[in-house]
Amino acid sequence: MIREYHRPESIEQAVDLFRKHQGRACYMGGGAQINAPDSGAGCDCAVSLAGLGLESIATGRDDVIIGACATLQSVADHPDMPQALREAAGFLRSRHMRNQHTVGGDIAARKHDSFTAAALMALQATVQTADQGEMSVEEYVSGTSDALILSVTVPAQGKRRCALFRQNRSQRGPLLMNMAVGRDTDGDNPVIAVSGAGIGLTRLPETEALLASGADTEQIARQAASEIAPTGHWLGSDDYFRHLCGAAAAHCIGQHA
Repeated sequence: MIREYHRPESIEQAVDLFRKHQGRACYMGGGAQINAPDSGAGCDCAVSLAGLGLESIATGRDDVIIGACATLQSVADHPDMPQALREAAGFLRSRHMRNQHTVGGDIAARKHDSFTAAALMALQATVQTADQGEMSVEEYVSGTSDALILSVTVPAQGKRRCALFRQNRSQRGPLLMNMAVGRDTDGDNPVIAVSGAGIGLTRLPETEALLASGADTEQIARQAASEIAPTGHWLGSDDYFRHLCGAAAAHCIGQHA
């Protein structure tokens, strides 16, 4: 429960407040993650990012720079955004929630069922932070950094191909599996990011190597199924999640064909 609220007037002041209340402070963009019952945020001191100019989206020749407080709805609506990222942002089931969730908050929360984080990893997106410089989205979500995210940079449309797979238990039910497969337009530098129940958010490097080698879809699907390490979940058996992972890989590769 939030018991203390600060509204800094600058990025520097926000970082100072966060460090001053280290261990009990959280940065707050839209507030969706802090207030979620399953967030695990464990903070009672909110440092607001409102009014710090982090909501903009800027389009360049080779990339798109997304402010950390840009909402998922603004990403889904933006015509210059990579199509896969627009689609991933739209996976969140209601417009109200998409208008509350921010891009930076979705990354910082490191949720196992994040749609956008997997797509950003497959697109080889990077984050610019206030106090630790630039790093890849993958480095951020797989590490323990609590650095304030200022912006996210993604390749412009046409610079990288990305295909998505999503399977929920039901239309509005919990996520079973989410996969994003990204490659350069010439087929190089494949990245396969997967998330879901009992899996977490991770990459499949051995499956990526097979994809880069030109292996057929059946081989790649088998490798993907064997490479994940389900930890057991009430939504399905480990064998079921392995089967689903193989099917997801085959689907995404088919989308690239």
